[in-house]
Amino acid sequence: GEGGNFCSGGDVHDIIGPLVKMGMPELLKFTRMTGDLVKAMRHCPQPIIAAVDGVSVGAGAIIAMSSDLRYATPDAKTAFLFNRVGLAGCDMGACAILPRIIGQGRASELLFFGRTMSAEEGLAWGFFNAVVPAEKLEEHAMAMARRLAAGPTFANGVTKNQLNMEWDMSLDTAIEAEAQAQAICMKTNDFRRAYDAFVAKEKPVFGGD
Repeated sequence: GEGGNFCSGGDVHDIIGPLVKMGMPELLKFTRMTGDLVKAMRHCPQPIIAAVDGVSVGAGAIIAMSSDLRYATPDAKTAFLFNRVGLAGCDMGACAILPRIIGQGRASELLFFGRTMSAEEGLAWGFFNAVVPAEKLEEHAMAMARRLAAGPTFANGVTKNQLNMEWDMSLDTAIEAEAQAQAICMKTNDFRRAYDAFVAKEKPVFGGD
């Protein structure tokens, strides 16, 4: 984003304009391509942090939504405004992901009306993990990124994978999947490092393996 804004989505003339001239095969190729971005973000093993200031609308709102952690300034304005341009709210996984973050009713309101969600609402609804002053946003996001990078990165990747996979699992299946995932983590060097550090009353230094 530039000028104090996160992302304003697709350019009206460069992206949206040509869409009205496309045939169905071209349109489907385009919509699948945009969805590939969300797939890549969710399949990326590293947690993704969005630092949202100012406008975050359309595809910009989707990018924030698809991140693992979201931090914002009081001026953040988020809108899934597809409805306002005659399109459905089911864009790039919004109908699958957004209700899981803020709830079905709140997601329905944002997707049916395309209205703006304020930073205050986003924090109260669980969309934003924290709201910080604009001058502190980058510093805060980078501090969280450093904490993640200094942590057990292999295990964090497993956590992200399970968060994705368990959306459509039964409870019994999820518990079994987590049992297997945790057993794998118990064979990592980071698990041994944490144990050794605890015994020595030291802070563990993780290596990501």
